[in-house]
Amino acid sequence: MMSQIRQSLRANFHAIWLATLAVALSVGWFLLDGNVKVNLADEGYIWYGVRAMSHGHMPMRDFHGYDPGRYLWTYGWSWVLGDGLVSMRLACVFFQCFGVLAGLLAAWRLSRNPFFLSCIALALCAWMHPRYKVFEQSIALMFVYAAVLLLEKPSYRRHFWVGVLGGLAAFMGKNHGAYHVVAFAMIIALAAWGEGWREWSRRSAIWVGGTLIGYLPQWLMLIFVPGYFRHSVATIGQIIAQGTNLPTRVPWPWLVPDHYTSWYRYSAIAEGCFYAAFPVLFVLAAIVAWRLRRAGLLKHPVLVAAVCVTLPYVHYVFSRPDIVHLSHGAPTLALALIAIPFTLAGTGRMIGMGAAAALAPACLVANLFQYGITLESTAAPRSLVRVDVGGQQMVAPIYHAHVMKSAQILANELASPDEPVLFLPHMPGLYPLTGRLSPTNQIYFIFPATPEEDRALLAEIEAANVQWVMLHDYPLDGRDDLRFRNTHPIVFDFFRKNFAPVKIASLPPDMIALRRNQPIPVASDAITEQRPSASPEVR
Repeated sequence: MMSQIRQSLRANFHAIWLATLAVALSVGWFLLDGNVKVNLADEGYIWYGVRAMSHGHMPMRDFHGYDPGRYLWTYGWSWVLGDGLVSMRLACVFFQCFGVLAGLLAAWRLSRNPFFLSCIALALCAWMHPRYKVFEQSIALMFVYAAVLLLEKPSYRRHFWVGVLGGLAAFMGKNHGAYHVVAFAMIIALAAWGEGWREWSRRSAIWVGGTLIGYLPQWLMLIFVPGYFRHSVATIGQIIAQGTNLPTRVPWPWLVPDHYTSWYRYSAIAEGCFYAAFPVLFVLAAIVAWRLRRAGLLKHPVLVAAVCVTLPYVHYVFSRPDIVHLSHGAPTLALALIAIPFTLAGTGRMIGMGAAAALAPACLVANLFQYGITLESTAAPRSLVRVDVGGQQMVAPIYHAHVMKSAQILANELASPDEPVLFLPHMPGLYPLTGRLSPTNQIYFIFPATPEEDRALLAEIEAANVQWVMLHDYPLDGRDDLRFRNTHPIVFDFFRKNFAPVKIASLPPDMIALRRNQPIPVASDAITEQRPSASPEVR
């Protein structure tokens, strides 16, 4: 028995070592700055969903959110870690570990050199920011490794389990299910090329069957959760009609603003170069495919897998071109770029290892201002404070600290427990911070509403008998047409006519607190500004 265990450990030593590397780098990095910065918008969006599900609420049906998978993952870990924001980040990091490990297991096919694999690990972890979004890039890396296994041995069993992975990924996000279909349709067709129509059909049917089984948790919710099916269908229609993101200009490296200096400029140039690398990758991949033909390509499964997975994820990357969305496709892009030199004879291996050594620091520079460590080291004196967020100590800019303090005053001191509070439009994180639930299904307002949608929102507000509002009439993306007063003019006019301002001393001047019909006495709490220690303690 012991000899069998020793043999198994020796046979899988590389997996154990790579898993150790992935966990040490991912969790170690989290311990350095996992409690720094507070994102009340996008991060608050998932934090709200986790808290809402703990109260029995369902995404789509009771609140606008992601598909249930990521909420269930983080909610499950909350039983062990707690339900604070830092705990949620750590739960996301645990998922990240699987993604980084998948990428390393794929890269291990290229080279087993420890330095090479360490560079890969560093490059992948550099893109695992912000932490609340690591599901995206981690799932993409899992797809790459699954594709490598399938190309190495295209058995029926592997086709089935690849499908199961795709179904589970779709439970995390519909877009991942769609990207899975595009990527693996190409991969399965390439693997079955020359095997005949019947063999391709059989493999595809098994893959589709696995996908349907992997999606079983969603099927069960659609069937048995009252109202879930109807609202899920409505959400799909909404996504088709307006998309999921507001478009911005692609930050090509030649468009970096002149006023950017020093490391801000280097970081922006690096980000732009990664955007430019996508078309470069596909041109190079086409040249390699033409040179090697099908038989030669199948000898390089990492390249084929990384390119096929990266291709559909380009949609996500360019849906809103910024550093956050770039991170969803950049890890697989990096693997593909590194894999290309390994198709060359002679010095190809050395060039590939050199590419890994060069890409690792480039990834770090591109993401430099995503890191909490960077914020702490570059922040002006007295611009950061320690705040309690969900029962855990965090370090945040003074502006966000004022916002959170004001929200707590409004929700927990001025408003009674039975009086609904509405936070608008981009700070859903204030709900879990104050222990409240949103009185409306929509919790994040970015798209201009049609008159029908605006009136429907007003009907929700009236039905919930909302008594208090905290409003940030902010020009999103610097666009005045995206202020709440312009995206939802009917609701804004209702507030103007039926609510009165409430003065809260800590509330930033670009925000306003409102109470229905009549003002109340001033709340004069303030925040004591203090410079946090260089390495804030996670509690």
